[in-house]
Amino acid sequence: MYQEEITLGRFGGVIALFLLLVLLTQNVAAQELSTQKAERVDYASILSQLDISEMRQTMLGIWRQGLNPKSYWTERMEGYFVRGGNIEYNLRSLANQAYLQMLKDLYLGSVDPQSVGRDVKLIRKPFLTPKELMPMLLAAGRESRTFMESLAPKNAPYLSVREAFVKIYPACRDGVWQNITPLDKPLRLFMRHPAIELIKKRLSLLGYYFTTQDDLFDGDLLNAVSDVQWNLRIKPDGEISPNGKVWGFLNVSCNERLQQMQADMEKMRWFPQYFEKRYVFVNLAMSYFILVDKSYDEPRYISFRTVNGRVARKSPTMIDEVQKVIINPYWTVPPTIFSEDKVEDLKNLTKPEIIEYFTSHKYEVWDGGFRKRIDPTTINWLAISEGRITPDIHIRQLPHLGNALGVLKFDLTNSFSIYLHDTNQRELFNEPMRQLSSGCIRLERPLDLAEFLLEDTPWDRATIESVFARPGEVILKSTELPVPKSHQTAIYTAYLTSSLSSDGVVRFVDDLYGQNAAIKRYLRALF
Repeated sequence: MYQEEITLGRFGGVIALFLLLVLLTQNVAAQELSTQKAERVDYASILSQLDISEMRQTMLGIWRQGLNPKSYWTERMEGYFVRGGNIEYNLRSLANQAYLQMLKDLYLGSVDPQSVGRDVKLIRKPFLTPKELMPMLLAAGRESRTFMESLAPKNAPYLSVREAFVKIYPACRDGVWQNITPLDKPLRLFMRHPAIELIKKRLSLLGYYFTTQDDLFDGDLLNAVSDVQWNLRIKPDGEISPNGKVWGFLNVSCNERLQQMQADMEKMRWFPQYFEKRYVFVNLAMSYFILVDKSYDEPRYISFRTVNGRVARKSPTMIDEVQKVIINPYWTVPPTIFSEDKVEDLKNLTKPEIIEYFTSHKYEVWDGGFRKRIDPTTINWLAISEGRITPDIHIRQLPHLGNALGVLKFDLTNSFSIYLHDTNQRELFNEPMRQLSSGCIRLERPLDLAEFLLEDTPWDRATIESVFARPGEVILKSTELPVPKSHQTAIYTAYLTSSLSSDGVVRFVDDLYGQNAAIKRYLRALF
């Protein structure tokens, strides 16, 4: 009996162990099945949770994001929808594919930024995975428009152009935007002409204010025309001249304006969906700087004009950040300026003229590693110009009031020698045409930026100014100040040719860099 009990006890233990192993195996299998189901979550399974009627309305209304609805909701799909029947069977796959394409075009753009030009220094961002989209769908309550809007860019420059687009688009569709036939005589203040009423209506659509919509060239029209001329990069004279730029501006078609804004919105899709609480945005097309700081209860803004790269030396579209504030900076002549400007200046000079050139500009020549100064008269500048010599040297300008960088430089992280800085040509900020630099961005009020970046450090405005070079003084050492972590600031630069300004006016400038034309060649949803 005792032996049988022992045997049964052992047998019962084996059974228990077997049952435990079965349970564990079933649990592992269940977990694997659950994991496989999770892995099978794809775009189609997510989008199939949306109502097709709502998807249709969302795609038809996508024009509000600067995309052409016809590129997504097609006539074939509309035919299926109108005829009814088994909509899920006929339309589901087509609707899912079109809606997904719309989300991708909205979130990251249909144009690869690297195909636009060498001045665009951005890499196309990836689209969200199904696992990333699923919680967004749930947060949107499986509502199609809300889901779409959660993926739309929210950065301020994009929103500005989008609002401009929404303002102009209806005028294109209802025929309010009419052609205006240019005249063969100029229009000036106090003149009357039937065309003036049409001009006022056009400019009213853009947001300019007019007390009366009549045929009199009044003060309101003078102000509007002067503003348009400034944005056309010409000195305002308040006159609409035959075959002049203002007539050209007025005769850009409504659809061309839509496409211009589409291209600008596409540019901002390349950037992060949201900008940081503290950032700088430089509009390279309008030569304008704005600093936004929303890290406090009361947001702070700093805005002013810039001078940036001319067409031959474009300022890049890029994302960066400020690392250092440098007071009384040296200027090391960049390679392009060295070969195309300085060597050309020097190649035919005599030795006394070379000495005068370097002395008057406070220039020095150094070897490639900045270990040894070199006598500039010992260098064969002509041979360099002709390509017979490839020297490993630098030209550097000493810190002084006449330095090309002025008295303040803001070091960025990029590897292509682009930075923000002061200038010794401050008169250029009064010019409407300010695309004049060799690529770097000159600031109208650099001290305001320095004060902001160095806030809560011993370097207040007065202390910074006290270190500046004085007239006739040459500084032998720059003062380099790292930006505190608390004030590290993102830098975004983009070439936006359209914008809705804070005064409610939609402004346009010419695309001198040619980015819009390049984008329109590839843009999927062009109007």
